[in-house]
Amino acid sequence: MMFFIISIITPLQGQNIEGVVLDARSGEPLPGATIIQTGTQNGTTSDSNGEFAISLRSGQESSLTIRFIGYATKTRVVRETDERIEFALEPSMISGDELFVEDVRVEEHVPVTQTTVNRARIESDNKGRDPIYTLERFTPSILTHSDSGTRFANYGYMRLRGMDQTRINMTLNGIPLNDMIDQGVFFSNFNDFGSSIESVQVQRGVGTSTHGTASYAGSVNFESRNIVRGDPSASVRLAGGAFNSYRISSEVNTGSIGNFGFYSRFSKTESDGYRFNSGSEALSFFLSGGYFGDRDLFRVTAFSGTTANELAYTPVPLSQIRTEPKTNLLPEHDTDRFSQQFLQLQYGRSLTDDLTLTTSLYYGGAGGDFPVGFFDADEAFVQQNFSLENDHYGAQSTLRYRSREGVEITGGVHLYRFDRVNYESFEPQSELLTYRDSSQKDEFSTFVKGSYRIGDLEFYGDLQFRTVSLTLNPDIGFLADSGVDTQGLTVPVRNWNFLSPKAGVTYFVNDRFNIYASYGRSGREPTRQDILGALNINPGNLESVQDRESVRAEYVDDFEAGFRFRRGSFDGKLNGFYMSFRDEISPTGEFIPEGFVQLRENISRSTRAGVEAEWNWQLHRQFALFGNATWMQSSIREFSTGGETFRDRESILSPEWLANGTLVYSPVASLDLSLTGRYMGEAFLELTNNPEFMLPSFFVADFGVDARIGSNVTASMNIHNLFDELYFTNGAPMDTNFDGMFDSPGYIVQPPRHLFFEVAVRF
Repeated sequence: MMFFIISIITPLQGQNIEGVVLDARSGEPLPGATIIQTGTQNGTTSDSNGEFAISLRSGQESSLTIRFIGYATKTRVVRETDERIEFALEPSMISGDELFVEDVRVEEHVPVTQTTVNRARIESDNKGRDPIYTLERFTPSILTHSDSGTRFANYGYMRLRGMDQTRINMTLNGIPLNDMIDQGVFFSNFNDFGSSIESVQVQRGVGTSTHGTASYAGSVNFESRNIVRGDPSASVRLAGGAFNSYRISSEVNTGSIGNFGFYSRFSKTESDGYRFNSGSEALSFFLSGGYFGDRDLFRVTAFSGTTANELAYTPVPLSQIRTEPKTNLLPEHDTDRFSQQFLQLQYGRSLTDDLTLTTSLYYGGAGGDFPVGFFDADEAFVQQNFSLENDHYGAQSTLRYRSREGVEITGGVHLYRFDRVNYESFEPQSELLTYRDSSQKDEFSTFVKGSYRIGDLEFYGDLQFRTVSLTLNPDIGFLADSGVDTQGLTVPVRNWNFLSPKAGVTYFVNDRFNIYASYGRSGREPTRQDILGALNINPGNLESVQDRESVRAEYVDDFEAGFRFRRGSFDGKLNGFYMSFRDEISPTGEFIPEGFVQLRENISRSTRAGVEAEWNWQLHRQFALFGNATWMQSSIREFSTGGETFRDRESILSPEWLANGTLVYSPVASLDLSLTGRYMGEAFLELTNNPEFMLPSFFVADFGVDARIGSNVTASMNIHNLFDELYFTNGAPMDTNFDGMFDSPGYIVQPPRHLFFEVAVRF
């Protein structure tokens, strides 16, 4: 079979090219420039000396396209006699789509702990899944889990350095994606998002100033697909496999038509899910178009999605998993329905050769129903429906100065209004509301950051100010019917002001090796659910809702230091971090009765410290090895529960070890065989660190085949969980006999060995 696969695809190794990427004005090397074989996903990046090496694929266009933030893109035809090429890029403020991500991203040499994943790597892993699973493979300190077990559809979640995604700032083209009230991002609402992404930069720790929710555990900054580079094309993708899963996706990219470009994608996804009653149906649409002039750039980006998910969010006791791993404790009738829409209008102008202004207006909307079914005292099935509607309006503007002497200064402002309405009703009479409240959140932020290089030292500074206002308006009628005296009832507006300084320095030991250190501070306000500890404002939590100090804002002081090294075929990074928290809003391990909201409380002092490593090694022309690893220790100094005080405990769901590694074998230029391993160390499920409630360690392996058949067809096959391990990446302690005491660990099981494939045809 393998001989047959190899025989039908191009049997010849392509031309090997080496080169260097330089600043055309200064002659300085440009590390981290992207080099792509035009019209393909075959690419690499330049090292700290600007050097690169790439093997061109046979049967493809023999030209290279070079991209670097802040520089004009350059394409050059490669001749058969070329062995080494020099690319001199001209600085250009209006150089392409990436202009809108520059104020939330950093270049590779800046003293910020970060990883950038380019389009080629996204393509190698993306099969219509949420992008968080791709980030887990290519980025240190990320752990994900999937409610349905498919890692393909339904709800997926990520943790960064042990902290959940409500503490991770996420943007697309510099525009916030987070729900500002709950502060999370639900990629399930707009499936196949990763197919429309050109690149993504993950910053760990406080990072640099960004827009929207606080960058607390880190930030994830997406750049949407490029719309003016490359040839016009259209493609159709079919992905599917285990659990009756499939995805159909079509794309159109016009490339550059004069000064205009256009990209669109439509996707449909369905899956039964691995666990019982965990299926999903989803539709999504992505559209981007723009005008690119010599000094002006205008871009419109819009996308939307509609999804129906059978719900499977509750952990299952270990004893039931051993009997039937696919067990889902939720009723089969619990299916949510959500839709989400985004619109971005962005304009950039090069005022001078050194000064650029960008301005963005945006809108985000979401709404849907979340049912919770249960049996009442008469054993009758009852389904309560929790509904919400969001409207998010915002604007931001950034002014950037970059001189020929190496001085860079960027400043900007951002403001938004976020409106939320929460409803409750009972099926089948959902029009008869039993509860309705509203929330409003307003924010204004401003920042200034800059860098300057003196000899072998580059200094970086960043200062951001955020002022946030949150109003929670209860349902007065509901409270009155519950026996609350509502005469003169008021719920105060909560206000927070955050000043977040960051500073760092990079020392260039030589062209291939640099050392950096940085300090940053960030503060984060609590979410609506942190304050309520429930789904609504009721007599049981009204007093704490009225108390501005019931849940305090949390703060982190983040210290980072590390080095980056490139030499020949090896690229490595090593980073150490120490994060000191005050009033960390920590999950306790317990959930509200409905099960899908975890209880949290302030912990006065806690820390997380560790070491992160990344490596990319071209062992041989046919072998490549890349991966990442994290060792981390978390510590909670002291907390109290049930009248007892506990000291020196570990945070929940924060394993000591995480590691990912992939070995790629390319017997010919158009075939890649990969073996990926993923390891997670054990972690505690609750704050007292009872050893009976542990998330066990695991090791799983995946095998992949990626083939390029001619110039227009690609095919891939992936076998996940190759050794058929029973493993879990999330869980919680459970009270199985409802006596008020935890008696069993509960887990959300991930799937056994299964297969997915994808075929893509490009026209």
